Amino acid sequence: MSLRFDLAGVAGFDQEFQFSLTYAAVPLNLTGCTVTLILKASAVTPDTLGVTYGTGTGLTMTSAADGQFTWDAPAADVAVDAPGSLWYRVDVASGDSGPQPAMYGALALAAA
Repeated sequence: MSLRFDLAGVAGFDQEFQFSLTYAAVPLNLTGCTVTLILKASAVTPDTLGVTYGTGTGLTMTSAADGQFTWDAPAADVAVDAPGSLWYRVDVASGDSGPQPAMYGALALAAA
């Protein structure tokens, strides 16, 4: 089951977002899991046209046991010509299961 959570930032600037994944109000233990985040133009944009971040490439686990990580989005990836929104989705894969959406939402970007 995934949760919608919209984010806000400023277009064209480096952004850092902190996440804490839970399930039924209990922190989701991400130890041994693969976490990825996909940033794309809209919810219906194919994933292959987005930017994928993983541990070591924009995602940093701050406490895997507590489901906590940060996402560092570089200015180039959140540059838009006018104020608007992008779309993100966090997927978690564990063991033999494929990636499952854990969180998603709009990334509303204000003009600088």
